[in-house]
Amino acid sequence: MSLQRQVAAKIASKRDPQQDKEAQEWIENVLGAKFPPGQAYEDVIKDGAILCQLINKLAPGSVPKINTSGGQFKMMENINK
Repeated sequence: MSLQRQVAAKIASKRDPQQDKEAQEWIENVLGAKFPPGQAYEDVIKDGAILCQLINKLAPGSVPKINTSGGQFKMMENINK
């Protein structure tokens, strides 16, 4: 198993699946859209695009540009805002 997978597994083991489910349902309700089927919660939010959309829904105009493509570096800009 790669180091990255080991770290991901360790982090996942510390999380509460019920809290993840509740957070996902709340985000989906606020955004008015479901997460893509078959994708894990953490995979959907890891690039920050969904979180930026959520922030803009709660406080319009807070995130003027949301990167949805352009590679991992561009997507990381979503999280660093």
